[in-house]
Amino acid sequence: MEGSQLGNYRIVRLIGRGGMGAVYEAHNPVIKRRVAIKQLLPEFTKRDDVVRRFHNEAVAVNAINHPGVVQVSEVGKAQDGSLYLVMEFLEGETLADRLQRSGNKLPEEVATTISWQLAGVLAAAHTKSIVHRDIQ
Repeated sequence: MEGSQLGNYRIVRLIGRGGMGAVYEAHNPVIKRRVAIKQLLPEFTKRDDVVRRFHNEAVAVNAINHPGVVQVSEVGKAQDGSLYLVMEFLEGETLADRLQRSGNKLPEEVATTISWQLAGVLAAAHTKSIVHRDIQ
């Protein structure tokens, strides 16, 4: 996928992969914008429930409008039929990477800070009547 085109974006590298899709770092050469693109695998575009959830994700994250939630700027359909979301690209590391780097233990003050940030995001989502599927 590296070097290929997805909409107006050139794929730079794979960031992560899951059971239903992948997330890529990409670049729009016209406006010099770096983004993350979440692509749903083509076989899931045949399932209305999955497509609906994918689109709802874009609407929900933008409705929350919280600094701890990435914003989605575009929803598109690739030539192979797969769907994708264009999101702001954030620098940093995953919590899993951070835990691994620190020997699976975080200092109490770091764990507390992360917990408060997560609670803030969940509160903002709940204010909009949005419940994350993994939290239900």
